[in-house]
Amino acid sequence: MKWSLSQIRKYASEKFTFDETVQLDTLFDRADILAVEDINIYGDMFFGHHRVDVDLHISAVVKMIDSRSGDTVSLPLEIQSVEVFDETLEEDEETDDDNLHPLVHTLDLEPVVRELLIVNLPTVYTESDELPGSSGASGWTVMDESEASGKKPAVDPRLQKLEALKLSDEEE
Repeated sequence: MKWSLSQIRKYASEKFTFDETVQLDTLFDRADILAVEDINIYGDMFFGHHRVDVDLHISAVVKMIDSRSGDTVSLPLEIQSVEVFDETLEEDEETDDDNLHPLVHTLDLEPVVRELLIVNLPTVYTESDELPGSSGASGWTVMDESEASGKKPAVDPRLQKLEALKLSDEEE
């Protein structure tokens, strides 16, 4: 997923299509992510004056720990993005656009793919239909709106005088 400027310039008058399967060994430091497998990266590159637009599609399967049950689950990811590589940008130049990258000597998609995978991973994921605490151990239950709306919350006795003042202000 790395092309030199000379390789890119060969396709200056037409689009360049790529389709690669890659393996990323280390992606990030999250304990709930076990592996990222079956990473397929495909798309098209369109060449302009000092600029390369990459229509990027990433499909992957993320093996992670279910946040409720603790089991291993597979989360399929489909990511689409348009990334722009510009030769006029300096390597350390900051831009407001997250999809704009400097193109110095090579066009390397690996850092972009890593970032897109990290950004698109959910912080919490579950395939379990079981509600948290449904075993009764935590001491709370899930109610629907009709059950909850029938009960008026108890007023703290220290605040009853303030409530009386509020009611008298509303009457005026």
